[in-house]
Formats: sequence, structure tokens, C-alpha cells
Amino acid sequence: MKKRRNIIVLVLALIIVFSGCQKENKETLEIPEVVGSFDFTVLKAGQADAIFLQTENHSIILDCGEKDDGDELVELLQEKGISNVDYIFITHFDKDHVGGFPEVMDNVTASNIIVPDYEGNNDEYEEYLKTVSNKGLQITPLTKDTNFILDDVLFEISVPKKQSYAEGDNDFSLVISVTHGDNTFLFAGDAEADRLTEVIATFGRQYDFLKVPHHGKLNKNTKRFIKTIKPTYSVICDSEKNPAEDETVSILEFVESEIYSTRNGNVSVLSDGKEIKIMQ
Repeated sequence: MKKRRNIIVLVLALIIVFSGCQKENKETLEIPEVVGSFDFTVLKAGQADAIFLQTENHSIILDCGEKDDGDELVELLQEKGISNVDYIFITHFDKDHVGGFPEVMDNVTASNIIVPDYEGNNDEYEEYLKTVSNKGLQITPLTKDTNFILDDVLFEISVPKKQSYAEGDNDFSLVISVTHGDNTFLFAGDAEADRLTEVIATFGRQYDFLKVPHHGKLNKNTKRFIKTIKPTYSVICDSEKNPAEDETVSILEFVESEIYSTRNGNVSVLSDGKEIKIMQ
């Protein structure tokens, strides 16, 4: 009888723990009420990502471009009178995303610096590490999906789900979903085939805006990803020397996305929570 009672207690305990885990996984942050604007600029930085975002009272840098692109971000911040940003996200450690980090940190401070949880393998990554060490910067390697709110903007961060990928650095990209009122934005880093499968599982819905992954390069999941997201607007960070692949552009055209390319200049996006305005 005692043995049977112990088994019943153990089963009940497992049910309680499992129920608690389910409840925790279902918890999400509610979309806040719109009280102001949300805007961002995707810089013309060749085949590289350098993006600056602003809510009513907060600012974020999303990638810093290549080594020679950091000064362009700094110039934009200075024009806006910003000497400290709330967040810097380095989506992954390729040179065209982390290269400009030292220049940026020589000119501004950051309250939070968020990176994926892996080690890079290039000269720009080594310069990033030197900057972190020399300036005593506090870095947060993100190990699990994270949500937070700045003013009236909801940010949802998806982390890579594997310890290694066939495509290497690109698939370690942090992918960021942003919601401002009725408007939705997805910043897909350089996610390639395997990572796009994960992103579809996490953010598999229609978005108003897409920062096209990996500079418009095609992979086996590009078509499925774009047809899932069906962006009304899309921006490709490419260049005259390294333009987006024609088939990627064709897929975006098939879903009737309005396409912008940074090779034609900076792309500025403004959301009032209802409508999106894009200027180039």
C-alpha cells in the first residue's frame, strides 16, 4: 500500500510540474497601446547590415555593418543628438555585421549589448573582443527566446536552436520581431535554410515589413519563408557589386511585396501604429 501511495504522489507531482511548464511556455507579453511613433533607418552600407531604430524614448542599434560603416552609424546618431543607446544587437559575428562595432563604441555608450551565444572566427570578431575587453563592456549572450517592451513597441527575439549549423555563422543569427500597434516588422539577420525553418516555427505569420535575410541570397527555404511572411514591404541590404539574387526578388514580387534596396540609398521607415511610411 505504501509503495502504491508513493507512486500516486510521484505521478501527481509530475502532472503539476508539466502543467507549470506548459503555462510558462504560453506566457506572452501583450501588445501595448500606441502612444507615439516608431521609426528606423536601414543604412546604405554595401552588402552589410547597419540599422538604427527609435521608439518614443529609446534607441537601438541593430548590427554595425563592416569596419568602414561604423562612422556612418555614428554620424546618424550625432545628427539625432544621441550619445547613449539603450540596446545594441549584433545578430551574428560576420564582418559585415560586427565590423563597425569598435568605431561605434568609440563614440557612444550602450546600456545593453546583446549577442548570440557562440564564438566567431574572423579578424572583425577579434577586434570586437578587444573592444569589449579594453572598454570593460558588459555583454549578454542570449541563450533563450526573449521578449521585452520599450514604450509602445514589443520586441521578440528568437535565438538559434542548434549548437552548430552547416551554413556556419549566418544561421546563428538572432532574428527580431517587432510589433507597433497594428504594424509588424521582422528583421531576419543572415538566416539561411536551417535557421529559416526555425524562424518559420517561431514567427510563421504574415508581416508588414521584412528585412530580407542574407542580403537577398537564395537558399532552399527562401521561397517557403517569403510565402509564409508575405511582407507588404521589404528591404534588401545589398550593393551594386553584390546585388540580391534575381530569384529572391522574383519571389518577393510574386507575393506583391514593395521592394527597397539599400544600394539606392538609406531606407527610412515610420510607423504610427496604423500606417507605415517608407522614404528613400
